Amino acid sequence: MVAVALSSHSLLAQSRVGADSTHRLRRLVRDLGYGTVEGLGFAAIDQARDEPVEWSRGWDGYAKRAASNVGEFYIQEIVTEGLAAAMNRPLDYNPCQCRSNGDRFAWALRGALFDQMPRGRLRLAVPRIVGAYAGSFAQTRWRPSDGNRATTAFVNGTTSLAIGGVINLYHEFAPWSAGNRCRRSGSARCATSR
Repeated sequence: MVAVALSSHSLLAQSRVGADSTHRLRRLVRDLGYGTVEGLGFAAIDQARDEPVEWSRGWDGYAKRAASNVGEFYIQEIVTEGLAAAMNRPLDYNPCQCRSNGDRFAWALRGALFDQMPRGRLRLAVPRIVGAYAGSFAQTRWRPSDGNRATTAFVNGTTSLAIGGVINLYHEFAPWSAGNRCRRSGSARCATSR
């Protein structure tokens, strides 16, 4: 019974949001894979900086740092993607259909905090924002701290959202991006400015 309700809810979400929502599970698995690699990399940086100092510099310390960073990312992604599915929100970046680099830059950064909905409407990216701060606040619960945990979580969550803006800039301006292919083709659809 629950599976039928979830299945019909998923179909309804897919009909409202678009192609992005048809691949949510595949996207989650892919993102968790990337997050694992990213978490292991950041754990190596933390290991080299001996951050936090309460964890040893040996393999045991690296394992704690890796588990902490990967755990934070998993919580962030599961909350983000779960809320996005529940709220019928897209997660994929849609390139700007504008030609001005300034407009494209603003569009990419705005995409870190706003979801592009059907018919061009923008909505506050509640799933992305809640996910970023949920992961950050969770990590402050298990990671040793000599400062204010709320401030640390706020800074880390905000940094996560800023990194999302940088990733959007990459997708917007990379030579092989969908937006650049569209602009090079000279399609009339690309000529409209937002």
